[in-house]
Amino acid sequence: MSASYAGAVPADLAAVTSGIDGTELVASIGWSLNGFAQSDPSLQAVLDNHLSFIGKAVLKDLTTRCIWDAMATYSYQRTNGWTKNLESASAMIAAEPRLRAFIEQQRIGTQKPAGIVRVATGVNDNLVQHAQARQLALDWCQRGGNVVYAPISGINGPSPFLNHVDSLLKDQGTAITWLTDRLKGTPEVSNCATVSQLP
Repeated sequence: MSASYAGAVPADLAAVTSGIDGTELVASIGWSLNGFAQSDPSLQAVLDNHLSFIGKAVLKDLTTRCIWDAMATYSYQRTNGWTKNLESASAMIAAEPRLRAFIEQQRIGTQKPAGIVRVATGVNDNLVQHAQARQLALDWCQRGGNVVYAPISGINGPSPFLNHVDSLLKDQGTAITWLTDRLKGTPEVSNCATVSQLP
């Protein structure tokens, strides 16, 4: 039996970019922009047209930083400090058709998953936002996927990072048990019929 677990999925990168900006994980936007240009070198010119000297320096610096180092250095910065026109990364993406098209190509949920998949998302996760992760479950269900959608309740505090991690920790045991059961061949039933009624 083919089975997958997907937790706090960044299915819609445009939405996640907006949510992460100004949080503890704002550096992830820099890593993403670097990755976009690495995957499609023609996007480098697009980024160079928008990024200021500071923004280019930040992206270069992030090529050598791990997550904890980046959090210590860049937490709570906003990406409008990285651009020439003081526009956010989200505004930059919205203004550039090539960036929008590239990000849309990365959207998760456009194809039916091969096997059963458990989609878990923290209902108070405002870092990798709950709404776009829930939409992934709906998209897969609408394509005939075998989906088990699991909304996880968690803290709703001032720290997006803690809201995000709290859901992960609360679901960890359940997720491991679920995957173990699938490996044992224990069948599981999709809850696609009720996803739209769940938080």
